[in-house]
Parts: sequence; structure tokens; C-alpha cells
Amino acid sequence: MKPGRVIVTYGRSLMSLVIAQSLSRHGVEVIGCDNVDLTVLSFSRHVEDTFVHPPLEDDEDAYFDSLIENIGKFRPEDDRPYLLMPVFQNTAAIARNRNRLEQLITIAAPQWESIEKIFPKHNLAKTAAETNANIPKTLYADDLNNVEDKIRALKAPLMIKPTAGVGGRGITTHETTAEALEALTAFKEETGETPLIQEKAQGEDYCFTGLFRNGELLAHMAYRNLKSFPIDTGAGSFRKTVEDSPFIESAAALMKATNWTGVAEIDFLWTGKKDDAPTIIEVNPRFWAGLFHSIKSGIDFPWLLYQLFTTGETDQPPVVRVGEITKTPGLWLASTAQEIAESDFQFDRLKDAWQSEDNANILQKVGNVSSAISDAVDLDDACFRLIEAFDTAKNSSDELSEVKDPFAGLGILFVLSSLARHGHLPPEMKG
Repeated sequence: MKPGRVIVTYGRSLMSLVIAQSLSRHGVEVIGCDNVDLTVLSFSRHVEDTFVHPPLEDDEDAYFDSLIENIGKFRPEDDRPYLLMPVFQNTAAIARNRNRLEQLITIAAPQWESIEKIFPKHNLAKTAAETNANIPKTLYADDLNNVEDKIRALKAPLMIKPTAGVGGRGITTHETTAEALEALTAFKEETGETPLIQEKAQGEDYCFTGLFRNGELLAHMAYRNLKSFPIDTGAGSFRKTVEDSPFIESAAALMKATNWTGVAEIDFLWTGKKDDAPTIIEVNPRFWAGLFHSIKSGIDFPWLLYQLFTTGETDQPPVVRVGEITKTPGLWLASTAQEIAESDFQFDRLKDAWQSEDNANILQKVGNVSSAISDAVDLDDACFRLIEAFDTAKNSSDELSEVKDPFAGLGILFVLSSLARHGHLPPEMKG
């Protein structure tokens, strides 16, 4: 079979860059798209061409009209495979509108009927309950009669979750039932929606990633974030591959019930103790922020997905390299800097030293700060944290260091501009 052509969406993201690099290595032509130009894909030598479409969230019909027009424009003249590979949030919308596209191009995404089994979050809770998959005790959005009594039957701390949130946005944790009831009332008044109410599971975050065919698990691996930026809720800045056997049974049972065909990422919380079952927190019906890490660990998910949707079969995945560590470009140093800033250092002393003499010249101000540093900052600890981070970074790889793609790094400007404009990372960095 001749190598095909694939349209990859959401060209601004590192996930899309990793997909393009993977497919290009196997001779597949890649066309990128997004609702903005100057994306990561537009600078990559692994991409044949790109196009810009209207924003999906502004006008869904205009988005699909543009997508259909460009699918026709870039159609191969021969009979080679021709795929649309969605990335990030547009995956669900494309699956939901599959009938508008599937006569024109192969959609490398799960069926909408499968996605509905796990999205929004209250559907995940119902499906998990049917399969005995381990999830936190949950009150569904349509189960709020006598809500106070039902919430009081749960064990605090409790979490309030938007049913369609992404990357942890909008989730709040409450240490008492009274706080949760108050937050529930405020959420409903502010949004007009009813969220999920869920017991808070214990443990650390683990990401289980898999490729499925009609619910059968074909390829899989798991990793955890060693550091994140921002520290508590952000994207992984260092990731490490872990043994995934504790998660397989629960993940396989859940996805079998959905008849899933395609990739998915399942978030677990786990204490690490053999006697404690990992808890499913969320299922993302798409590629994930740590896709590069998955490939570096041995599982080339984009290529396997391409094979699955062109031939119905895949190569036998190699053995996963447990212990593999990778970093996210730029974020590894930012996470270390934030870690230092949020430790016990007394930066207020430095600020006071700088402002202590209104009429002081710049040299005097620098002198004041210099003399205050020894009291405000534990330099030994700061140096240790930085040296540790640089040592880890030196021995790990990232999306830009593995492949000769010299200009793709210019697309990182999108990430930096998001930080500068909005004070937070773009959402796909967290997913």
C-alpha cells in the first residue's frame, strides 16, 4: 500500500507536531490546520502544507464547511489512504459530525456513540458503575433530588466538577459537606448548570494511554508527571514511564463497554499500594499532552492509529521502556523556578530591601537587596533544585530535540504568548 496523506488538526499544539513527525517518518504526507496561522505545524519540515479554518467554537457550520472544502482541495489524485486525524477538543465535534465527512475522508477517531459513554463526566460515572470499574462515589447531574441528604451520605473531602471540563478547569475541592453544599449552590447560580459531586480519591496522578479496536486493548503504556507547571494543576514538565499493569484491568473493562476504536487517555489516582485499587478519574477521547513521552517509551501511537484505520490491523507494539524520562520544552525550567519561588524563601524581605530608601540610587538599591539575600533565600536549597533540574533535563529528551525539525520551535512562541497574554498555559498543554 502506498503511504497515505493525513490532515492533522489543532496545528498549534506539540501533540500535533509529534503526530506529524511520527507519520512523516513512515512516509505519510501531513497537512496541518488550525484557526490561527503561524502554528507549530506551519514551521515544521514534516508538514507538506497547512490551512486556516474558522474557529469551531464560534460557528460550527462554518468550521465544517471550511474543513470539507479543504478536504477536497488536498485530496490525493490517486487511491492512497486519506485520513483526518483530530487532535484535542475538536475530536468530539468531528466524531459527532462524522456523517458530514466520512464519505470524503477516513475519520481516525472513535464513534460518537462510544464517546457518549464517557462524556460528559456523569456518563463516565454511569458506564463505570455498569462495568464495576473503580471510580469515586459520585452524584450524577440528573440525580439531585434531596441533594442535601445525598451529599451528606458521601465522605468528605468532596469535589465539585463541571461535567464537560478540560484539564481540571472549574474543579473545586471542599473539606466539609457544608462547604460543598455552599459551593454547589454558587456553581449553579453562576453557570446555570448542575455539576458532578464526587468523593475525593486518594493518591497521585497516573496517565494510562491506549489504542483500542472495538473495545479490545491493542497497545498501552502509563506515565506520571514528576513535576508540573504550574505546580499543582499544570502540564507535566518532567514525565516518567511506569509499569502499567495496575491499571490495565480497569481500563480494559471500561473501554470494552464503550466498543472503543481509537486512542484514549485515562486519568487514574493511585496510592501506589498493592492493596489499593487505582481509581479512574477521567477519560480523554483523544491524544494527550504527553504523547511524545509515550512514543519515546516505545509506543508510536500515531503510526499505530494510522495503521488501524487504513488496514484494520497494527504492528505488534514493542516492550515499553519503563523508567524513561522526558521533558516539555521550556516548562521544565519554569516548573523548577516556580518550585523555588513557592518554597520557604522570604521574597517579601527582598521587596522591602528594594523599597527601603525612596531616594536611593540604583547601586544602593542593589546593595540593599544583596545584603538581604542571605536572610531571604536558602541558596544551598535553590542551587540544589536547579542542579537537580538541569541534570534531569540533560539526560532527557523533548519534542524538539529528537527530530531534525529546526524551525518547529518557533511555534513554541504560541505557548509563550499565551503565558504572556493570559497568565496561563493553553488548555491542550494540560490534557
